[in-house]
Amino acid sequence: MKTGVAVSILAVLLALPLLGFAQEKLPASPIRTIYITPTSHFDFGFVEPPEAVRERAARHIDEVIRVAESDPNFRWTIESVWQVNEWLKTAVKPSSVLPKDTEKIARLMKLIKSGRVALSMSWGSMHTDFMGEEELNRLFYDYARLERTYGIHSEFALMDDVPGHPTSIPSVLAGSGGKYLVVGANTFINNATSLAPGNVPFYWQSPDGSKVLTWITQSPRGGYTEAMTDFYLDPYSLDPYTAKTPFDMFNSDLAGKRAPLQIMEIGVKALLDRYNKAGYEHDAVMAIYAHDFVEPQNVRNLERAVRMWNAGHRTVQLKIATPPEFLKYIEGKYGRDLPTFRGEWSGLWSEAKTQSPRISALARYGHDHVPAAESLWSAVAMTRRIPFPVGNTAELYDLMFTYDEHSGAGNTGWPQLNNAAALREQNRQYVDYMTVVKADVDRLLETGVKTLVRPTRYDAVQPSSEGRWNAIVYNALSFSRDDVVRLSQPQKNTTITTIRDTSTGASVPFDLDEKGNAVFVAGQVPAFGYKSFEVETEPRAPVSTLKPSTTGEVKNGRFSIRISKTGVIESIFDSVSGRELINPKGEMAFNELLRTEGSEASRVIYPKMPTVTVKEGNVLSEITIARDRSVFPVTKLTVFKGIDRVEIHNELDPALMPFVGGDGNWSDSYYFAFPMNIDKEGLKVVRGGQKWFDTLPDDYLPGARHDSVTTQHIIGLTNGSATALIAHRQAFYWVFPGFLSTKMRAAGAPKEFPALYTGKFPLPEATLYSRAIRHASQADTSDLGVLNMPTVEPGLRGNYVFEYAITGGGKRDDVSARRMARAFNVPLTAEYVQSAPLRPMAGFFAVDQPNVEIVAVKPATNNVVRGDVSASPLDPPGNKAFILRLQEFAGKTVKVAVKLPVRVRSAALLNLTEQKVLGSLPSLDPLTINLKPYETATIRIEIE
Repeated sequence: MKTGVAVSILAVLLALPLLGFAQEKLPASPIRTIYITPTSHFDFGFVEPPEAVRERAARHIDEVIRVAESDPNFRWTIESVWQVNEWLKTAVKPSSVLPKDTEKIARLMKLIKSGRVALSMSWGSMHTDFMGEEELNRLFYDYARLERTYGIHSEFALMDDVPGHPTSIPSVLAGSGGKYLVVGANTFINNATSLAPGNVPFYWQSPDGSKVLTWITQSPRGGYTEAMTDFYLDPYSLDPYTAKTPFDMFNSDLAGKRAPLQIMEIGVKALLDRYNKAGYEHDAVMAIYAHDFVEPQNVRNLERAVRMWNAGHRTVQLKIATPPEFLKYIEGKYGRDLPTFRGEWSGLWSEAKTQSPRISALARYGHDHVPAAESLWSAVAMTRRIPFPVGNTAELYDLMFTYDEHSGAGNTGWPQLNNAAALREQNRQYVDYMTVVKADVDRLLETGVKTLVRPTRYDAVQPSSEGRWNAIVYNALSFSRDDVVRLSQPQKNTTITTIRDTSTGASVPFDLDEKGNAVFVAGQVPAFGYKSFEVETEPRAPVSTLKPSTTGEVKNGRFSIRISKTGVIESIFDSVSGRELINPKGEMAFNELLRTEGSEASRVIYPKMPTVTVKEGNVLSEITIARDRSVFPVTKLTVFKGIDRVEIHNELDPALMPFVGGDGNWSDSYYFAFPMNIDKEGLKVVRGGQKWFDTLPDDYLPGARHDSVTTQHIIGLTNGSATALIAHRQAFYWVFPGFLSTKMRAAGAPKEFPALYTGKFPLPEATLYSRAIRHASQADTSDLGVLNMPTVEPGLRGNYVFEYAITGGGKRDDVSARRMARAFNVPLTAEYVQSAPLRPMAGFFAVDQPNVEIVAVKPATNNVVRGDVSASPLDPPGNKAFILRLQEFAGKTVKVAVKLPVRVRSAALLNLTEQKVLGSLPSLDPLTINLKPYETATIRIEIE
């Protein structure tokens, strides 16, 4: 009898794990509550084309509403505002034409207002270091529109997957009314920051003093997936990619051998161990419960698991919540003791956009030229009383946001994830988005310039004589400048013979290039303004004015360039500083092309010896290096008289890139080397960001990845006494020396650990490597297997083009560096017009301080989109309220006066999203404002 009882008790004990009873003791920890925050991560173009993901997101919001209304304990976070935007497009009653389904919309807004559903303020999880300056300023604009329209309120931004962001993010978020930032950092390549998990949350501060309370979680399994994949807090739900539980995926030896509660104990122990090891001191932590495209219905499984856990564990409790609930709790209890850190920690995932360099180049063009077109059309709206085309610019920003979201790039997909048709369609859509941006913004600029200077019906117009044409040169920047203009022939088979500055009557020296285009330097073109030129032509085929030279050297008064007979750039000498700019003894030659197969240095084949051609003209001198039948067919170096930069034009031929593979690699990468003549002692990297310059490594967040960097328009090297600067148009991603393999490994030699992980500061020499392209030849598709892909940019043809501008100097000068970079990326534009404008030159917007830029001029957001059918369709709407965005970028306190083309009735300082009035500006003639170091000022003006 006793034996039978003993056997029965033993059987029960053995069954305890399967019944869900606790078996494993948890480690001692200050943590008493784990806040679990459910959300779903949406990628544009990762598993489906962007347009399909938009539809999926709209359906997803419907499911959030359904589950929330059926479960009073339900908590959820909508990760991105774009998801709500897409849902609102569908929230229309079947019987209506324009009005929204207000009842349906009210249900979602009620949930958000209750706090049960939290809404992140961010448009999406972005490649923030790739975004344009004004685009980044508008990262939270769509949220602000929802707040104004529906009365909701949010104070936090959630950006998942991307493992880091630039120093401008706290400024933009805090400036938009945000207090909290949550980042689920995917560190499958490298680290995000050593501050997590021991020193989170912390106040992350921008150079302008703005700060936001920041929580970072990071993991090679995704970061944002931690509650599911790292800590197993839901032992029931399945991974969306494998249809297995995450525990079984990562613990295959224990698959099916542990009960749900045991699985949770293993996960909670892992969480406590991770935070204990890092010295975490608070009594609560947050675990993001998310995965790609998971459904809100999964929260029911999580609720079941939490109830089971809390019933048997008193020392550590689980709580389903939203990020604001957790962060407000931590701030309320520990706020005074939380540390503040400043620094750059871009995760460098925007490197993925080098897979499609032509699409990315179009995006970068849009970043610069869409705000330029906005400012131009604001001048038109102010002076011509023509309605501002807000619909065009709204579409352009949405397209740029879509590409700049963290999955945006033409690519070959994740192995065994994408089907072939979806992958091809994804790439086609990205090409379409950015070609539309380029075409539309060019059209806005062309029509805007012509509209700005056209005569009114009351103006007398004098006809031009035969062979005479009127051209306008427009400057889309906030400082007047002398710069290069390229003016096409007004008609075929005509030759430009004379160009005259109509403001002075003086003839302007110019050259004709091989295509017959005139190249000249326009002097003192006003800020956000134009100069008029008279062009005379003759009816004959044009002939270039550039004459061959045998010197092997070109000069422009400041710079002299010398090239060897074999095409090696031997010298770029700066006569102003009396210094050689380049280092001929670097680990690679200046502008030499480096190819890597995976992480291993490889060979670039040149079937023929390069040929060097030197040509000189009245305005420009150029050296062309031709490398026939090679992947690197052309380099052209150009200097212009009176212009303080050396321009470099490189081309790569994709048709001659070797087929990728053979060394365990899916991709090859191509870099241009730029060894500069700066002593390595005290060497620093100057990173040109969206709003200001960072100095690296000084300005890194602790433990941030530091092998490479993404820059906006310019990068530099300095040691305090000498500086070298490289402006760039199409390329944007830079790798530092020591972090990149540049020497081929001997045949048969063992592989070395990738330089990405072994490089370190201080840098071994003053060289920067510009990544041109990460090139792949094959995709591993889920339906067809390995598939050869001739392109990831369907419809875009021709060579890849990468343009740079080099200059140098003594001590670092942020004003001249920023101006050179902006001028190189936003060239002067020239348009022929029907008649000469009444004023031969005019400027519309300007500032009187060199360290301040006008970033954008635009209509105020609250008076441009009404959504109501007009009862007076014959009366075009007018614009009386405008926004001026100013940026101080050199770290100086300054009083700045703004020039405008109209009289100002009133002016007020607003927050970044134009929602909140921060103060009035009483000085209106001229409009004057005091700016703090690095401040972004958003000014609303009412014009008369």
